[in-house]
Parts: sequence; structure tokens; C-alpha cells
Amino acid sequence: MRDTSRPRRRTAIVAGLVVTALAGLALTALHRTPRPAVPPRVAIHAALANPGTAQALAGSHWNRVSASPLDGELERVDFWDSSQIQVGVAVDAHRQVVQEQNFSHEPVPYGDWLAYQPALLIGLSILFLLVTVVLPWRRMRNLDALAALSFVLPVVLFQHRYLDPSLLAAGPGLLYLAARCAWRGLGPATEPAPSRPLLTALARRPGGTGRIRWLRVTLGVVALIFVMIGVSSPLAVDVTYAVMEGATTLIHGALPYGHMPTGILHGDTYPILSYALYTPLVAVAAALIAAWAAWRAAAGRRGRGRTTESEEAGLRAALAVLAFPAVMITASTGTTDVVLASMLGIVLLLWRRPAAAAATLAVAGWFKLAPFALVPVLLASLRGRRLVGALGALAAVSTVVLVLVVVVGGIHGPREMAHAVAYQFTRGSVQSMWSALGIEWAQPIAQAAVLGLIVAVTVRMWQEPGLAADEGRVAAVSASVLIGIQLAANYWAFLYLAWVVPLLSVSLLHPGLGARRRLARLPADTEILVPALAA
Repeated sequence: MRDTSRPRRRTAIVAGLVVTALAGLALTALHRTPRPAVPPRVAIHAALANPGTAQALAGSHWNRVSASPLDGELERVDFWDSSQIQVGVAVDAHRQVVQEQNFSHEPVPYGDWLAYQPALLIGLSILFLLVTVVLPWRRMRNLDALAALSFVLPVVLFQHRYLDPSLLAAGPGLLYLAARCAWRGLGPATEPAPSRPLLTALARRPGGTGRIRWLRVTLGVVALIFVMIGVSSPLAVDVTYAVMEGATTLIHGALPYGHMPTGILHGDTYPILSYALYTPLVAVAAALIAAWAAWRAAAGRRGRGRTTESEEAGLRAALAVLAFPAVMITASTGTTDVVLASMLGIVLLLWRRPAAAAATLAVAGWFKLAPFALVPVLLASLRGRRLVGALGALAAVSTVVLVLVVVVGGIHGPREMAHAVAYQFTRGSVQSMWSALGIEWAQPIAQAAVLGLIVAVTVRMWQEPGLAADEGRVAAVSASVLIGIQLAANYWAFLYLAWVVPLLSVSLLHPGLGARRRLARLPADTEILVPALAA
């Protein structure tokens, strides 16, 4: 049978390349690096003359100093021991030091020191491989698992304050997984090569009941470890302090934008729901929800042909989320990134219920901006009432959010929020892939490529709406877009990996059995909406 989907794939790729070229030219022409608030030499002199900086440097060894603009009002001065950052200082336009950070005096950058322990990292890594690797060894899925596990190296390097090496070590894994997910979502629908999970091969008994019992016990133990480490964590990340202060400001009847306490620099750069939905220790619960979402997506819906094999795949997918070392560290910091991961996992489960998925995606977008990039991907496969329902849900959630901003902050509240959030798109940072490589000029090209990817995915979903019935493909293209956003951003931290771990678990490491069986019964060139699958 002739592959009628090939011309459609070609059209999507061409559309993406055209948008990449045009956007690359426009973004390169508009690209501007932040202007220094004060000349670098002046900022360094002001930092050295500050008593607080002198006190921070007293117990640190440094042999290099650098200055880089954060925005038009702040200059960052960093003191290094070769590639290892020791102290960071922010200097304002009046040559006053407004913040000092002593990185060398803390055992870990943030979170619970237990989560960084070699024994725990090794144990989690082994468990991650056990639930993701398959036999025979020569399978792409094993390479995917190793690529995901490669992020342990950036975590360890960052723990020891090797900033640039950490960023450079993360680059290959991010690029590989972005490309693999894009191919998984946009490439031809092919049957995976025969394989057998490593756990199945290691089991002494052929039956799956014992393995499922073992997986459930292991999942419970890992979840308990998550809770213990998350609750006992002594060091929160700066985002946690920012959203906590923003939530407090909201309680007192004011928007956080422009009302952050001294010492929390640009803590008001997040959408309003980051502050309105703040709850202590929510990151721990969110990690468990993300694992549950991966389990449901990989195992399929209960009562619709779920088998022992699919149940086992779901448990392995959930364990892969919790055994991913960066997720446990991220949950222990109290940051909002794990909360976003749980929201995206729920969006994936609701994907075939467009109104509910669109509403959840809107909440995620107003919580953290990146999910808005998935809106055209969701809408592309919809037609008629389903499209109207999804658009209505997006509008309803956004209206409620904007009403909240206006009620609390007045008529100028939305403008204040937009101005504060815009800092994310214009900031300078030493914690950037592009500054680490010294090729800041190439960043607009990467941003254009992400826009091209979104267009290619949207066109493909519009041409073949039936693809939206396959959770694996949906998770893959979503992960590819989100990883692309991370690569093209002005700032990157391994905490952001939590966004995509549930999506990777479902798309590459544990492709859902139920969706594959349902799609196998459809013609290859189907353009129907598959109403039975939307129920």
C-alpha cells in the first residue's frame, strides 16, 4: 500500500523550515543584548568595595571575576575559582550592591543534601535503567534511556558549582531527546522492533503477577522516600521564596508585580497563578501526581482492554518518573517545576477531551508560560464543536485569570504583569547554553527553530487529526517543543527537566499499549476525528 501520509509529512516539514527561516531573520534583526547598568569595571569595583561581598569572599578562594548585565538596571558580578563559581553579587545603576550569594558555603546549591548523595543517585539510576531498558540491547529505546540518564552528570557538576561544564554536559542529551521526540511524533507510524523489558528477562517466573506485585511495592517505597526527602529539605530554591512572597502579597490585597521585598530580584517575573496557587510542600505531591499520570497514560484506561502487560508497563512508567534523579532533587527544592510536570501529565491524559485539556493547559500556561506553546498543537486536530469547546475553555480560564489581576491590581494590573513577565525574554544570564558556548548571536536562530517546530507539529496534527488519539505521539511532540524552549531560553537549570520526564516516559521509554492497539485498526491515511476514541 502506498504511504499517503508522506506528502503530508513533507508539507509539515516545509512549513516548519519556512517559518524557521523567516523568524530567524526577524529575530536576529531584533536581537539586543541587555545594556550594562554600569560599566563592568565599575560594577566589579563596587562589588569589591562592599563589606558584605568582602565577608562572603573571606572564606572563598577565587582567581577570576566577570561582570554581565541582568537587565538595564542590574549588573551581575561573579567570582570564580577557574570554572567553579564562588560568590555572585548584583549591583544596581547607583553602584550599590543589592544582593550577595555565597555559593561556596552551602553543601548543595538548593534542596535536600540527601538527594545529591552518590549512593542515592546510583541507586535511582540503576532502578531507572531496570524499568526502562529492553532486550535485545540494540534498540533505540535503550539509547533513549541512556540519553535521559546522562543528565545525572550535569546535576553532579552543578552540585559542585561548575556552571559552564554543567550546561555543556546537558546540551547533547537535550538535543538528542528533542530530535528523537520530534521524529517519534512527526515521523512515519512504524511498528517497534520486537523487544522484551529487562525486568521480564530477569524474572525467575514467567508469569507477570509477581512482577506487578514487586513493582507496586517498589513504587510505594520510592514514593515514601520522595515524601521523606521533600519534607526534610532545608534549602529551597529562590523561585520558592519568590512565589511565597508573591502569595503573601496577594493575600494582603496587592499584585506581586513591583512589590517584591528587597533581596528577591525579579521574583515577580512569573504569571499570576504561580503565586495564587502556591502551597507549601506541593512539589512533593505534584511529583507523585506526575508519576500517576505517566502510569495511566502508559497502561491505558481501566476496563478498556487493560492487560497484565499494560499494567506492568504503566508501573514501570511511573517508576521511571520517580527514579529519574533530577526529579527527586527538584521536588526537594520546593520549586514550581514539578507542579508544572503534573499539570502537563494531566493535560496528556485529557488530550482526547479537548475542553478539559484546553482548560488545564490554560491553567498551566498562566502558571508558567511555556505550556502556551502547546495550545496550537492541541487545537490543530479539532473540528466543529470540539474546537469551539476547546477555544471556549481557553477563553474562560484566561478571563478568570485576567479578572483576578484586575480585581487585585486595578485596570493597570495586566500591563504590570506583562511588563514583569517580559523580563524572562530579555534577561541576561551566565547560566545559559549560549553564554557557556560564547555564541549568544546564535540564540535567535534556535528560537526561530522552535517556532518552526511548533508550526510543523501544528500542520501535521491538522492534516492527520487521528494522530491525537495516540498518547505516545502527543507526548513526544509536546516534549520536543518544551525541550526546544529550554534550549533556546536565556536561562537553563536542571530543574526544568522535570517538565518533560512524564512525557518522555510515555513517549520514548514506555509507549502506551492501548493507544497503539486502537490506532492499528485505523487506515494509515485516516482523516477522521475518531469519535469513539474521544469518549
